[in-house]
Amino acid sequence: MDARDPNVVFESDWSTDTGTSRRAVTDGGRWKDYWEFNNGAPVQLLSVVAGGPGGRNALRVLQRGPSYAAFVQRSNILAPSKDYYVRYYMRNDDTSWSGDHVVTPDFQNYGNLTYMRKTGSAAGWRFVISMYGCPSSVYPLIHLGPSMMLAHGVWYRFEYHVDFVDPAHIQVHVRVYDAAGVQILGDADFRQSDYGNAVWNGRSDWTLASLYAAGHSFCVNPVALTKFAMGNNGQKDAVDTRLAWYYAGLQIRTDWWPGR
Repeated sequence: MDARDPNVVFESDWSTDTGTSRRAVTDGGRWKDYWEFNNGAPVQLLSVVAGGPGGRNALRVLQRGPSYAAFVQRSNILAPSKDYYVRYYMRNDDTSWSGDHVVTPDFQNYGNLTYMRKTGSAAGWRFVISMYGCPSSVYPLIHLGPSMMLAHGVWYRFEYHVDFVDPAHIQVHVRVYDAAGVQILGDADFRQSDYGNAVWNGRSDWTLASLYAAGHSFCVNPVALTKFAMGNNGQKDAVDTRLAWYYAGLQIRTDWWPGR
């Protein structure tokens, strides 16, 4: 918790140092867990570089295919079943298409909520949020995302409001902003899988906005959402592009949208 603002329960801007040291990657120990799953190979996926938005440093994450993964994680930063808000900046230069789970509450229990599952190509990249932490989860409402393609080499701001409607069900509201701070995506833009074709409850055009207007929510394990992790899960079939994506300016708070 930030003594200057008790509503901020965790933040990291990687201002401690740049480079590949554990001190830099964990932002001076703000992140209590840091793993490089490299099978003993001399491969490190995470490092800190300059050049983030607003003069910030950024956590650089390298894509080396399915054999290598890495995460930073912080546990017990939130109370179970309590509302919270998340903000981070992200830039993606990776073109791998396989659907990397890269921002999650817990890198092992990402089914409860994946904030960022990205896919890429030479033309740009897209992402979905995912919620399938309970047996009651149904297709086509497991992954929801916008049709808009985002650009490589551009910083975007991602914000989320995780609203617990009861102790084990959430509604996640998402806002995405461009580099100028203009909102470009919201709940109405996050579409069901196979939009226009796959039918659930008589419709094939569900969005987060229409689902919530109809009273729908998503089942979760609330304890899993008390953590937060960022990195690269070494997704099956990921391409070893040796390209990177970047995070900056993470803030998690309990009162309102973090903003810039």
